[in-house]
Amino acid sequence: MKMAELSRVIIKPTIEAINDILHMENCSVNGIEGVPVFNKLNVNPGHIDLEFDSTIRKVPSASRMENLPELELKTDNAIYRAPSYGASFDGTLIMDVCLVQHFDVRFYKLTQSTLAEGYNYYWRFIYPIDSNEWFLKVKGRNYADDFGSHHFSNLIVANLDGHEVNVYSSNVENHHWMIVESTEAITYDEMDRRVLSVTNALGLVLGKRYGDYCFHVAGNVSDFSQIIGVEVMSLRKTKYCPYKILNPQKNLIVEWLSQYDYQQYALDSIENNPGEGVKWYYEDESIVTIDAFSKLAQLCFKSNDILLATSMLIDGSLMNIVYQKPFFHVTLETITTTLLKDEEDLSPIVSQNRYNQEIVPVLLKALNGIEWLREDAKRVFTKRISNNLNSVPNSNKLEACFPKYGYVLTQADKKAINMRNSTFHGSLSSEKKPLQAQQDEMFAVSLRLHKLCSILLLKAAGFSGKVLNNEVLFGIKEACEREEPVYISI
Repeated sequence: MKMAELSRVIIKPTIEAINDILHMENCSVNGIEGVPVFNKLNVNPGHIDLEFDSTIRKVPSASRMENLPELELKTDNAIYRAPSYGASFDGTLIMDVCLVQHFDVRFYKLTQSTLAEGYNYYWRFIYPIDSNEWFLKVKGRNYADDFGSHHFSNLIVANLDGHEVNVYSSNVENHHWMIVESTEAITYDEMDRRVLSVTNALGLVLGKRYGDYCFHVAGNVSDFSQIIGVEVMSLRKTKYCPYKILNPQKNLIVEWLSQYDYQQYALDSIENNPGEGVKWYYEDESIVTIDAFSKLAQLCFKSNDILLATSMLIDGSLMNIVYQKPFFHVTLETITTTLLKDEEDLSPIVSQNRYNQEIVPVLLKALNGIEWLREDAKRVFTKRISNNLNSVPNSNKLEACFPKYGYVLTQADKKAINMRNSTFHGSLSSEKKPLQAQQDEMFAVSLRLHKLCSILLLKAAGFSGKVLNNEVLFGIKEACEREEPVYISI
């Protein structure tokens, strides 16, 4: 792309608004008696702190275990407010009224007074990141900013029901930021929904849960040359998933494939194909295109169930994945049900009219002919005959989605899927096996279900390429004995 074709982005006013909060100190504080002029604001993952040194005599509210009223922090440039009953003193204090000690007022949200609730603004939601994390992972566009920096393969445009959302990263003074930007004036709630869709889609692709804190910057013009106000909100800590579905780091793959002797075939397959595990990730056929990413974000935007299932898939791979088999069974069923909604694949075994007219009367007559059967049991069976006996079995439903997207299930895939009923009925493994063998089996099934859920979402978004087979990567013996590949083409 020629320089003249670069997208141009104005971010200086946005960075200045952020820095006014990040570098805030010695502000005037209303809502707490006795806060000295020397104080400092710290924005941290999970909380925001206003810190200062004083005595309990001067700050009497510190001795009471209660939430504080609305706080007002005033600087030379702006006024910010922390919401009522959202702040409290944190830490342990010594009950000596004359002792100078350190005070920490902790809260979770700070909003500039110029922001009006319910108004339509152009929004930027800004998260701290380590680098341009999606470089060569999502095929972005080039852009330049008003600091004079040029960013290669960085800008992603997601189309959510005809509404474009821009996603790009910026590095200013060694602070890396991910910026999610609206292209039209909308309410905060609408922007929040769009951002959730985008960050969950990106989290699935990168194997990450975005968090720590987020700045919400509001402008009254689409290029953000004028900023109306800013707020900061603390979030759960950012976490990276150890069980990613896409990963280009060959050095780590070689290390993981060197754990057990029975992984040697997989290691040989990489060494015999120079560049395997890295080369494919740089090829157009396997990188996540903007179109595929946009469709993945659109899936999340259109369906609360898909949004929640994607979030579950990310969070499930952050926790102890050994015990996530039930979690991923729910995720798989949610994704499948949503993707197959209103499709013939979910149609009854026979037409519902014929079932009601020809089968139900016969079954009910036979049921009523059993004289020894208690009335309460008859009511249960009658309800099942009328309501769900003609439904497709759950295992068939869960398998039916994969052929639609061109993925052929293996026997091991089908076995993991068909554990659904036993899992939901409280049987997590075989009691006849030693505990370690049961845990190994649960680990293998969890990894396989995680893979299957990810494949469905990626294929539904139109992705075509290779995904990691974590069972081989993490040394599941049965998968290696079947000589399953390290990379699966989908």
